[in-house]
Amino acid sequence: MKTTITRALAPAALAAAALVAPVPPAVAAAAPGPIAGSFTVPCPGFKVVLTADGKVGVIDLPGDRAKIIWPGLTVTLTAKSGESITYEGASGVTHIEPASDGGQYVTATGRNIITVPKANGHPLGVYFTIGTVNWTLNADGSERGGMFTGTGTVVDVCAELAS
Repeated sequence: MKTTITRALAPAALAAAALVAPVPPAVAAAAPGPIAGSFTVPCPGFKVVLTADGKVGVIDLPGDRAKIIWPGLTVTLTAKSGESITYEGASGVTHIEPASDGGQYVTATGRNIITVPKANGHPLGVYFTIGTVNWTLNADGSERGGMFTGTGTVVDVCAELAS
């Protein structure tokens, strides 16, 4: 089994593919609440089980903007082979801003786990990002432009689990 890697993170898209599903409007600026559970996410040629435990909070901002925070979150991604990688802690934030055409601009800052569907010529997968990465969604939830832009670093978690 791979050595467990400890990282601070915030999954920008824990429950749904971040680059497909539009983010629903934030409902409150309440304190983060607990989140725990497991679900399967696709990697090219295989699937991994993503297990999460921690908190999630949505902060409403003026102009239909929102921030999603994931304090104290631990995520473990496990392949069928038993290979796993664990990311612990939280420092990332997902910023969501509406576009004039009904789409959304999304920016992930800090350390994040992002699930990505197969779309726009890039492969599906799970990525660990460090720093600032951006993407844009059309009004129908499809991705516009590049998968990730910005100055951040992107690690392909699927490739790490496949090796």
